Amino acid sequence: MTPRNSPAAITIKDIAKELGLAHTTVSRALNDHPRISAATKNRVRKAARDLGYIANLGARTMRRGTAKVVGLIVPDIQNEFYSAAARAMAQQCSASGYHLILGISEDDPEKEEQHVRTLRENLVAGVLISPSPDPTEATIELLDSVPTVQILRFDTRLGSLVVRADDRRSIITCTEHLIDSGHRRIGFIGPPTQLSTGRQRYAGFRYAMQAAGLELDKNLLVFVTPRPECGESAFDRIHSHSPAPTAIVVASSRLVLGMLRAANRLQINIPESLSLVAYGDADWFSICTPRITAAALPIQEMSEMATKMLFDSLLPELSRRIRRKRVVFSTKLMIRN
Repeated sequence: MTPRNSPAAITIKDIAKELGLAHTTVSRALNDHPRISAATKNRVRKAARDLGYIANLGARTMRRGTAKVVGLIVPDIQNEFYSAAARAMAQQCSASGYHLILGISEDDPEKEEQHVRTLRENLVAGVLISPSPDPTEATIELLDSVPTVQILRFDTRLGSLVVRADDRRSIITCTEHLIDSGHRRIGFIGPPTQLSTGRQRYAGFRYAMQAAGLELDKNLLVFVTPRPECGESAFDRIHSHSPAPTAIVVASSRLVLGMLRAANRLQINIPESLSLVAYGDADWFSICTPRITAAALPIQEMSEMATKMLFDSLLPELSRRIRRKRVVFSTKLMIRN
């Protein structure tokens, strides 16, 4: 079975002809009709995938110009950056007469692909995405023919429209702040280096340490999924080594919560026994005890830029100008306790 060049050209009748079935049977199978057997449904769905079929669920309304939809796919809506960005983008889309559909990938490439496929089936106008560590080939192909803007993270295979923060420079500033405060044994907890954010943030830490002539102790470097439970286990690993670090750069606000849980459990006082600087300034950083020094991202501005870039790419007179565009925002170190 050979896939066609253009998924949009594949119809239910093409699948029916390929399988020797009635097109009504194929339609019902794709819509999970209870009278169609599981075996037939599986056979039809496999053929649809192999042929590259994309369902035209919104074709009629799109022809009338009434279905204006933008997709947003993020790894974790509990992350302060993504929740704030989603709110800002939804407001902008609404102001422009568009609806925003949210998908949460949990950094699972298969879930990410499912969200992308669903968006394509609904003929979205464009997609805003913070990609998983390793998008599937299907995801790459599906996004290739729809305007796509990457935010915060980026993968070169998903196009060249990117809005991100200067992660490397930001972590250099965070690390230099600790070095200037007299720290020499500094740990690092950050996202996996398979992510663009993980690579850039670790590169910044490595540069600042080496520029100061300080040793990079591999026992004090941990790369984990940016979730609180991972931050907790990462701190346990780092603090089990002797001598323990006197300071830590935590390169994700989601990891800070878990790191603080571990510090409380181990009765480690911050900042008396351990100094901390974080990447990403969560709302609660400024009111907790102690207040946390952190690199703040301009979330509103980044969200507005990403959405504007996407809308510009929908206009023929502007799309050619921004075919390759990357906008990098600086962060600001909020010095507290």
